[in-house]
Amino acid sequence: MALIGKPVPVETDERGRPRRFFWRRWHRVRCVLDEWREAGAWWEGEGERWVVRLLTEEGGVFELERAAGSARWVLYKVYD
Repeated sequence: MALIGKPVPVETDERGRPRRFFWRRWHRVRCVLDEWREAGAWWEGEGERWVVRLLTEEGGVFELERAAGSARWVLYKVYD
């Protein structure tokens, strides 16, 4: 597993879930394995964020996150 923490371009479906994203190349999402909301470090002024764990068509597992009220996605983790 590698922590990345970099913004990435993401195309979403009609419900706002990632359909594909770009990290080194475009990855098409096969399915959402899990999703959850995290409160963030509220004591440091961080707000809630939405995290999704994805399985890509190539068999890779990734976690993307998006802060509440933001359109910007961040690639958080890549599982080996």
